Amino acid sequence: MNMEEDHIDGDGKYMLVRSESPALASAANKLTTWVGLKMKEGWSPHGSMQMQYQGGKYYLVQPMIRE
Repeated sequence: MNMEEDHIDGDGKYMLVRSESPALASAANKLTTWVGLKMKEGWSPHGSMQMQYQGGKYYLVQPMIRE
């Protein structure tokens, strides 16, 4: 189970923080934790969190930006 997966663009200004879990509450808690940690590193949420349910798992993604 992936708790977090960062995808940073080439110039290091945009990132996607993801979590996945069969339980929505677990996926949300993980995403909240990872977003909080990234905010301490200078990243800010950019737009709304996105959710997808597929194959028995919830996938949550939060775009983030660093200026």
